[in-house]
Amino acid sequence: MPPQANRGDVQVFAGPRVTVLIAAWNEAERIGETLRALAALTANITQILVVDDGSTDSTVEVARASGATRVISIRHAGKGAALMAGIPLIDEDTALLLDADLGKSVAAVAELLRPIEAGEADLAIAILPGSGGPRRGRGMVVRLARWGIRRLTGFTAVAPLSGQRAIRRCMLPERLPRGWGVEVAATIDALRRGARVVEVEADFTHRVTGNSVAGWRHRARQFVDVSVAVGLAALPRRRRSRGANKQ
Repeated sequence: MPPQANRGDVQVFAGPRVTVLIAAWNEAERIGETLRALAALTANITQILVVDDGSTDSTVEVARASGATRVISIRHAGKGAALMAGIPLIDEDTALLLDADLGKSVAAVAELLRPIEAGEADLAIAILPGSGGPRRGRGMVVRLARWGIRRLTGFTAVAPLSGQRAIRRCMLPERLPRGWGVEVAATIDALRRGARVVEVEADFTHRVTGNSVAGWRHRARQFVDVSVAVGLAALPRRRRSRGANKQ
Protein backbone atom coordinates (compact mmCIF):
# COMPACT_ATOMS: atom_id res chain seq x y z
CA MET A 1 0.00 0.00 0.00
CA PRO A 2 1.04 3.63 -0.39
CA PRO A 3 2.66 5.22 2.67
CA GLN A 4 0.04 6.42 5.10
CA ALA A 5 -0.30 8.40 8.28
CA ASN A 6 -3.15 8.88 10.70
CA ARG A 7 -4.65 12.19 11.74
CA GLY A 8 -7.27 11.22 14.25
CA ASP A 9 -9.80 9.12 12.34
CA VAL A 10 -8.63 10.37 8.95
CA GLN A 11 -6.32 8.23 6.83
CA VAL A 12 -3.96 10.27 4.67
CA PHE A 13 -2.31 8.47 1.75
CA ALA A 14 0.77 9.74 -0.02
CA GLY A 15 0.55 9.78 -3.80
CA PRO A 16 -0.63 11.80 -6.79
CA ARG A 17 -3.35 14.41 -6.70
CA VAL A 18 -6.63 12.82 -7.76
CA THR A 19 -9.98 13.89 -9.19
CA VAL A 20 -12.93 11.59 -8.41
CA LEU A 21 -15.80 11.27 -10.88
CA ILE A 22 -19.05 9.61 -9.81
CA ALA A 23 -22.01 9.07 -12.14
CA ALA A 24 -25.17 8.72 -10.05
CA TRP A 25 -28.79 7.89 -10.72
CA ASN A 26 -31.34 7.74 -7.87
CA GLU A 27 -28.67 7.08 -5.23
CA ALA A 28 -29.93 9.39 -2.48
CA GLU A 29 -29.90 6.57 0.08
CA ARG A 30 -26.24 5.67 -0.40
CA ILE A 31 -24.27 8.44 -2.04
CA GLY A 32 -24.01 10.46 1.16
CA GLU A 33 -22.13 7.74 3.03
CA THR A 34 -19.87 7.19 0.02
CA LEU A 35 -18.96 10.86 -0.28
CA ARG A 36 -18.37 11.34 3.43
CA ALA A 37 -16.10 8.30 3.56
CA LEU A 38 -14.26 9.51 0.47
CA ALA A 39 -13.74 13.01 1.87
CA ALA A 40 -12.29 11.54 5.09
CA LEU A 41 -9.93 9.20 3.27
CA THR A 42 -7.18 11.22 1.66
CA ALA A 43 -5.90 14.76 1.38
CA ASN A 44 -4.74 14.03 -2.19
CA ILE A 45 -8.29 13.97 -3.59
CA THR A 46 -8.58 17.55 -4.74
CA GLN A 47 -11.95 17.37 -6.47
CA ILE A 48 -15.03 15.15 -6.16
CA LEU A 49 -17.31 15.51 -9.18
CA VAL A 50 -20.82 14.06 -9.16
CA VAL A 51 -22.81 13.92 -12.38
CA ASP A 52 -26.47 13.26 -11.68
CA ASP A 53 -28.08 11.31 -14.52
CA GLY A 54 -31.55 12.84 -14.21
CA SER A 55 -32.40 11.39 -10.79
CA THR A 56 -35.98 11.64 -9.57
CA ASP A 57 -34.99 11.47 -5.89
CA SER A 58 -32.81 13.79 -3.78
CA THR A 59 -29.44 12.55 -5.08
CA VAL A 60 -28.34 16.06 -6.05
CA GLU A 61 -29.19 17.60 -2.69
CA VAL A 62 -27.57 14.77 -0.73
CA ALA A 63 -24.40 14.95 -2.84
CA ARG A 64 -24.08 18.69 -2.29
CA ALA A 65 -24.56 18.28 1.45
CA SER A 66 -22.10 15.40 1.76
CA GLY A 67 -18.86 16.84 0.44
CA ALA A 68 -19.04 16.80 -3.35
CA THR A 69 -16.89 19.56 -4.80
CA ARG A 70 -19.14 20.00 -7.81
CA VAL A 71 -22.50 18.51 -8.76
CA ILE A 72 -23.97 18.80 -12.23
CA SER A 73 -27.21 17.38 -13.62
CA ILE A 74 -28.04 16.08 -17.06
CA ARG A 75 -31.21 14.69 -18.59
CA HIS A 76 -31.43 10.95 -17.91
CA ALA A 77 -29.38 9.35 -20.68
CA GLY A 78 -27.39 6.53 -19.06
CA LYS A 79 -24.12 6.04 -17.23
CA GLY A 80 -21.94 6.62 -20.28
CA ALA A 81 -23.54 9.98 -20.96
CA ALA A 82 -23.05 11.00 -17.33
CA LEU A 83 -19.37 10.07 -17.41
CA MET A 84 -18.84 11.93 -20.67
CA ALA A 85 -20.37 15.04 -19.09
CA GLY A 86 -17.87 14.82 -16.23
CA ILE A 87 -14.66 13.79 -18.00
CA PRO A 88 -13.91 17.28 -19.43
CA LEU A 89 -14.04 18.65 -15.86
CA ILE A 90 -11.28 16.38 -14.54
CA ASP A 91 -8.34 18.61 -13.64
CA GLU A 92 -5.71 16.21 -12.27
CA ASP A 93 -3.46 13.72 -14.06
CA THR A 94 -5.03 10.82 -12.15
CA ALA A 95 -8.77 10.14 -11.98
CA LEU A 96 -10.89 7.73 -9.98
CA LEU A 97 -14.14 6.61 -11.62
CA LEU A 98 -16.36 5.22 -8.89
CA ASP A 99 -19.93 4.08 -8.31
CA ALA A 100 -22.13 6.07 -5.95
CA ASP A 101 -23.12 3.19 -3.66
CA LEU A 102 -19.77 2.02 -2.27
CA GLY A 103 -20.29 3.46 1.22
CA LYS A 104 -17.38 3.01 3.62
CA SER A 105 -15.79 0.41 1.35
CA VAL A 106 -14.61 3.34 -0.79
CA ALA A 107 -11.43 3.16 1.34
CA ALA A 108 -10.33 0.41 -1.07
CA VAL A 109 -9.29 3.15 -3.53
CA ALA A 110 -5.87 2.92 -1.87
CA GLU A 111 -5.34 -0.49 -3.49
CA LEU A 112 -6.72 0.73 -6.80
CA LEU A 113 -4.38 3.71 -6.95
CA ARG A 114 -1.23 1.77 -6.07
CA PRO A 115 -0.25 0.62 -9.62
CA ILE A 116 -0.88 4.12 -10.97
CA GLU A 117 1.25 5.69 -8.24
CA ALA A 118 4.02 3.17 -8.87
CA GLY A 119 4.06 3.93 -12.59
CA GLU A 120 3.12 0.32 -13.38
CA ALA A 121 -0.21 0.98 -15.12
CA ASP A 122 -2.27 3.59 -16.93
CA LEU A 123 -5.59 1.98 -16.01
CA ALA A 124 -6.30 -0.09 -12.91
CA ILE A 125 -9.62 -1.91 -12.68
CA ALA A 126 -10.94 -3.27 -9.39
CA ILE A 127 -11.75 -6.94 -9.01
CA LEU A 128 -14.49 -6.97 -6.40
CA PRO A 129 -15.02 -9.98 -4.13
CA GLY A 130 -16.83 -12.63 -6.17
CA SER A 131 -16.04 -11.04 -9.54
CA GLY A 132 -14.26 -14.11 -10.83
CA GLY A 133 -17.45 -16.09 -11.44
CA PRO A 134 -21.18 -15.75 -12.15
CA ARG A 135 -23.13 -13.89 -9.51
CA ARG A 136 -26.90 -13.70 -9.24
CA GLY A 137 -27.58 -14.28 -12.89
CA ARG A 138 -24.89 -11.96 -14.25
CA GLY A 139 -22.81 -14.80 -15.69
CA MET A 140 -24.10 -14.41 -19.23
CA VAL A 141 -23.40 -10.67 -19.31
CA VAL A 142 -19.94 -11.16 -17.79
CA ARG A 143 -19.08 -13.84 -20.34
CA LEU A 144 -20.21 -11.63 -23.21
CA ALA A 145 -18.20 -8.68 -21.91
CA ARG A 146 -15.11 -10.81 -21.34
CA TRP A 147 -15.41 -12.38 -24.81
CA GLY A 148 -15.81 -8.99 -26.49
CA ILE A 149 -12.75 -7.47 -24.81
CA ARG A 150 -10.61 -10.52 -25.53
CA ARG A 151 -11.82 -10.79 -29.14
CA LEU A 152 -11.01 -7.16 -29.92
CA THR A 153 -7.85 -6.62 -27.86
CA GLY A 154 -6.45 -9.97 -26.71
CA PHE A 155 -6.86 -8.98 -23.04
CA THR A 156 -8.72 -11.43 -20.80
CA ALA A 157 -10.53 -9.51 -18.09
CA VAL A 158 -11.47 -11.05 -14.76
CA ALA A 159 -13.93 -8.26 -13.97
CA PRO A 160 -15.00 -6.78 -17.33
CA LEU A 161 -18.01 -4.96 -15.86
CA SER A 162 -16.24 -3.34 -12.91
CA GLY A 163 -16.95 0.38 -12.65
CA GLN A 164 -14.28 1.07 -10.02
CA ARG A 165 -11.25 2.39 -11.92
CA ALA A 166 -8.14 4.49 -11.50
CA ILE A 167 -6.89 5.97 -14.75
CA ARG A 168 -4.38 8.47 -16.05
CA ARG A 169 -6.16 11.45 -17.59
CA CYS A 170 -4.42 10.97 -20.95
CA MET A 171 -6.15 7.59 -21.28
CA LEU A 172 -9.69 8.78 -20.55
CA PRO A 173 -12.02 8.00 -23.48
CA GLU A 174 -13.09 10.75 -25.87
CA ARG A 175 -16.47 9.11 -26.45
CA LEU A 176 -18.52 6.37 -24.83
CA PRO A 177 -21.86 4.67 -25.49
CA ARG A 178 -24.54 6.05 -23.20
CA GLY A 179 -25.77 2.86 -21.56
CA TRP A 180 -24.45 0.01 -19.42
CA GLY A 181 -21.79 -1.06 -21.90
CA VAL A 182 -19.62 1.84 -20.82
CA GLU A 183 -17.01 -0.18 -18.90
CA VAL A 184 -16.47 -2.60 -21.76
CA ALA A 185 -16.14 0.24 -24.25
CA ALA A 186 -13.72 2.14 -22.01
CA THR A 187 -11.49 -0.90 -21.51
CA ILE A 188 -11.34 -1.63 -25.23
CA ASP A 189 -10.58 2.03 -25.96
CA ALA A 190 -7.73 2.17 -23.44
CA LEU A 191 -6.14 -1.07 -24.64
CA ARG A 192 -6.30 0.01 -28.26
CA ARG A 193 -4.54 3.23 -27.36
CA GLY A 194 -1.69 1.33 -25.78
CA ALA A 195 -2.62 1.70 -22.13
CA ARG A 196 -1.04 -0.62 -19.59
CA VAL A 197 -4.12 -2.19 -18.00
CA VAL A 198 -4.09 -4.19 -14.77
CA GLU A 199 -6.79 -5.63 -12.58
CA VAL A 200 -6.43 -5.27 -8.82
CA GLU A 201 -8.25 -7.12 -6.06
CA ALA A 202 -9.96 -4.47 -3.96
CA ASP A 203 -12.49 -4.92 -1.18
CA PHE A 204 -15.22 -2.69 -2.56
CA THR A 205 -18.82 -3.60 -1.80
CA HIS A 206 -21.96 -2.18 -3.35
CA ARG A 207 -25.55 -3.01 -4.04
CA VAL A 208 -25.96 -6.20 -6.07
CA THR A 209 -28.83 -6.58 -8.50
CA GLY A 210 -31.05 -9.36 -7.15
CA ASN A 211 -33.32 -11.91 -8.78
CA SER A 212 -36.42 -9.73 -8.81
CA VAL A 213 -38.25 -8.78 -12.00
CA ALA A 214 -36.47 -5.43 -11.88
CA GLY A 215 -33.12 -7.19 -11.48
CA TRP A 216 -33.67 -9.41 -14.50
CA ARG A 217 -34.90 -6.44 -16.50
CA HIS A 218 -31.69 -4.59 -15.61
CA ARG A 219 -29.53 -7.53 -16.67
CA ALA A 220 -31.41 -7.83 -19.96
CA ARG A 221 -30.77 -4.16 -20.66
CA GLN A 222 -27.15 -4.59 -19.62
CA PHE A 223 -26.76 -7.53 -22.00
CA VAL A 224 -28.14 -5.44 -24.87
CA ASP A 225 -25.91 -2.47 -24.02
CA VAL A 226 -22.76 -4.62 -23.76
CA SER A 227 -23.64 -6.22 -27.09
CA VAL A 228 -23.98 -2.78 -28.66
CA ALA A 229 -20.69 -1.61 -27.12
CA VAL A 230 -18.83 -4.63 -28.49
CA GLY A 231 -20.50 -4.24 -31.88
CA LEU A 232 -19.60 -0.57 -32.12
CA ALA A 233 -16.02 -1.26 -31.09
CA ALA A 234 -15.74 -3.83 -33.89
CA LEU A 235 -16.74 -1.27 -36.54
CA PRO A 236 -14.21 0.82 -38.49
CA ARG A 237 -13.37 4.00 -36.60
CA ARG A 238 -15.54 6.40 -38.61
CA ARG A 239 -18.68 4.27 -38.39
CA ARG A 240 -17.93 3.57 -34.71
CA SER A 241 -17.94 7.31 -33.94
CA ARG A 242 -21.29 7.84 -35.64
CA GLY A 243 -22.81 4.88 -33.83
CA ALA A 244 -21.62 6.00 -30.40
CA ASN A 245 -23.12 9.44 -30.94
CA LYS A 246 -26.51 7.88 -31.63
CA GLN A 247 -26.54 5.75 -28.46
